[in-house]
Amino acid sequence: MNEEPFTVALGGRSWALPHLPFRAIKKIQPLLFQLYGELGGAEASLQSLARFTEAQLDRLAEAAYVAVAVVDKELSREAFFELPFSVGELMLAFPAIARAAGLKPIPPEQAAAEAPRPLGESISTG
Repeated sequence: MNEEPFTVALGGRSWALPHLPFRAIKKIQPLLFQLYGELGGAEASLQSLARFTEAQLDRLAEAAYVAVAVVDKELSREAFFELPFSVGELMLAFPAIARAAGLKPIPPEQAAAEAPRPLGESISTG
């Protein structure tokens, strides 16, 4: 596993995130996957990214806070949400947060092949 930190810069501050612990990942992953799916997954366009809803922005900001809180334990949720960061900064932070959580883009055909199968279903291909 690469030990290089993942940099998140928001509101004039920056944090070097390590690979995140499971306690953070279990909060971040559902937020990011839901957002990823809503935006069109691998087919997301700049147009879909430019049309975040307030709820989507809240999910992305919450994922950012959870990730940053791992390394900045003094930063309260309230103080984080008072930072003067833009939607653009939040969007730029998305890939670093995802990588720190151990997520990476997977081609759709690979994802389908690796999807969990119901209990008792054969995994043979032929």
